[in-house]
This record gives sequence, C-alpha cells and structure tokens, in this order.
Amino acid sequence: MGSNRPSNRGQKRAAKTAARRRRQTSGPTASTTERVLARFVTWMAAQEGAGDVEPTRRVVESLLGELTRVHEGFTPTAWTPDDAHLVLDAAESVLAQNTEASEDAALHLVFSALSYLTFLDDEDIWSGSDADYEHCMEDLTDFVDGVPDTLTPEDITLPEVTADAESAALAELAIVRDVDALLAWSSTGRPIDAKEVAAALGLTVPASTFQMPADVPELAHAWTTAVSSGVVEISDAGAAPGPLAANVRAREADALRTVVAAHVTAQLSADDEIDVSASVADSFVAQAVLAAMTPDPPEGNLDENYDDLEGEDKRTAELVTAKLRAFIDQGLLVGGEVLLVPPELRHAVLDGVGRADIFGTVAAETSAED
Repeated sequence: MGSNRPSNRGQKRAAKTAARRRRQTSGPTASTTERVLARFVTWMAAQEGAGDVEPTRRVVESLLGELTRVHEGFTPTAWTPDDAHLVLDAAESVLAQNTEASEDAALHLVFSALSYLTFLDDEDIWSGSDADYEHCMEDLTDFVDGVPDTLTPEDITLPEVTADAESAALAELAIVRDVDALLAWSSTGRPIDAKEVAAALGLTVPASTFQMPADVPELAHAWTTAVSSGVVEISDAGAAPGPLAANVRAREADALRTVVAAHVTAQLSADDEIDVSASVADSFVAQAVLAAMTPDPPEGNLDENYDDLEGEDKRTAELVTAKLRAFIDQGLLVGGEVLLVPPELRHAVLDGVGRADIFGTVAAETSAED
C-alpha cells in the first residue's frame, strides 16, 4: 500500500498549469471511468516498487462508482473538495469501528484516492481547477499524516519452536485433515467436480457434477488450499497427487506449513468480484491476526452488538466477527479475553497473512525467517 503513496508534486505543478488551463478552456470530454481506470492500472504498474496494484484498482473503481451515484455531474478527472470529503467520511466511518485493523483499512481507502489523483496529475489528464486539486490533495494527505502506522508481517518476531512440535500442531488442524482426504481422493482418477470433492471430504452439501469445487462455498477453501499448496494438481486427465504430496504424507513441517499458509491466504485474499466491505473486513482481520502474534494481543470480545451501525458499516463489522470466529473454529486462533495464535502455528499463519493480496506482492515475497 505504501508503495503507491504519492511523491512530492510541488516541482511538477508549474509545468502542468498552462496545459491544464488549455484543456479547461477547450471544454474536453472526460474519459469514461473504464478508460481512466485502465490507464490508472498501467500507471501504477510502472511505479517503482508497485507490487500488487489490483487491491487499489478495486477500491478506486468502487469510489468512482459511489461518487458518480452520490454527486450529480461528477467527473472522474475533475474532483471537487466535496468528492474528497466523501472519501474522508468513508475513512472516518471505518476508523469509528475501532477495531484492531480499522486504521489499516481507512488508510487503504485514502491512499487509493491519493494515488488516483496523483495519476491524474502525472498523466496530465486532470481536467478540474488547480484550486480543487490542491484542496483535495491537502485534505487527503492531512488524514494520512494523522493516522499512525499499522502492523505488517515484517513486524512479527517468531518464537523458537522445534520442527517436531510445529509438525504435530499443524497436523491436528482440520484443514490438514481435509487436504489429506483430497490427496487420497486425487489418487483414484475420479473426475473433478463439486459432487466428487464433497464426497471426498465427507460433506453433505448442495453440489452437482456440473459445478467446480471452487464454486461451492463449503468446498472452496479446502479445494483451493490443496491445489495452491501443490498437494493436489489438476491436468486434462483430472486430479492427481501434486509435487508436495509425498512431503505432506511424511508430515514434514515445511510441507504442512505450506498447506496451512495457503489456507490462511485463501481466506484473506479478495475475490475477483468487487466488494469493498469484504476487502476492508479482510484487512481488519489480518491486523487482528498479526496483533495476536505480538506481546500486545487484541481483545477477544467477539460478542459486540452492532445494532448502532447501519449499511456497509454494519456489514463490514459482522464480516470481521464472522471471519475471526471462523479462524478460532479452525484452530488458527485461540479465543478468550485476548486473541492469540498458538506459537507452533505462527510461522504458517504469518506466511499466509503475508501472501494475501491485501499486503501486495512485496509482502508476499517476504516469508518469515527460521
């Protein structure tokens, strides 16, 4: 996220003013949202240390859609201070939820808006006034400067745990048992469909031979984990044991860690369909999980009443609670007065959080040291 933070723009301002005034005088037609977004993605990818630009693209697309809906006459290349204030209202609403990850989610929203406005300026497609541009940038930057830093995977220090202890703890997790079942099934040469995978996992869920496992919520995480970790692989002939299969059967700690990390990543990575609330919730949960591996773990109160919240705020809070409870049910978190990740699981969980797309490619390439 920080890699997309705007750089110093003051040196570029004078050189752009004349060209901008010519565009305003000639009354240009604003680019469509789709075309502007396509250029924005290209611009982001070209920035030094850009990392994964998709989370920012999704947020900006959602912001532009909301601004178009709320502000009559909104132009994606000519924001007004009111447009920036709507973004800030959304960020303040996120902060007001006062969860462990609220700061990270609010910053992501505002950083995305700042990156987008910086792109408009750098590419000379801003069509609004200089005064409006400066107003928007100053208000958004003031918000960023007022929010403290949040946790990243690099902030976590792993405890010393023996390979035997780590392997034993990981092998007890339900996701490892599910992957074991899918590994055994993959050796039978059966076709790949949701009904087959449900039977392999011993689940009675609505699933048919016309669906793929990833399309059924009850099967998706286990299936994605088995395939993305390399325990099961897919070919034209169907499913088969993958390159990590033998290591998992041997209960090697590194292999089991890879499986559990893939499971965590799958649960914290955004879907292709744009859902800002879900993305914000994943960011909240990631911060809570990281904090659960620090000397100052988050409170474990998951029974909070959200009746005073409305709309997307309420939905986001409920998604956070549901996902944290799911992590507890899966054995990845221990609930109570505070939330804790068991020491034997921390390497795997940290790897999984670091590879989730909420942190981008740079974090994904950084794994915890032994």
